[in-house]
Amino acid sequence: MEPAAIVTLIAVALAVIAIAVALITVAGILAQVARRLQIVIAAVSEIPAKVAPAEHVLNRINTDLGDAQGTLEGLLAKKSGAAVTTNNGGE
Repeated sequence: MEPAAIVTLIAVALAVIAIAVALITVAGILAQVARRLQIVIAAVSEIPAKVAPAEHVLNRINTDLGDAQGTLEGLLAKKSGAAVTTNNGGE
């Protein structure tokens, strides 16, 4: 075999080894990403179950805030009406 052919075979073998190492590294990184995604997906899938009880509480809070807003607007209207009456009565 000629020396040029041997050098070519060695170069091809080294290139194949380099590509194999790169692909194995990529496979390892993808496996890590897949494991981390499984953890994230598991955590995200728990969110609706943990948030569901809060919906009732939030609806109650919104109702209470609506009631308080109505009361405060009534007081403001009453005070504004009284102030206008007082000003008109004083003149």
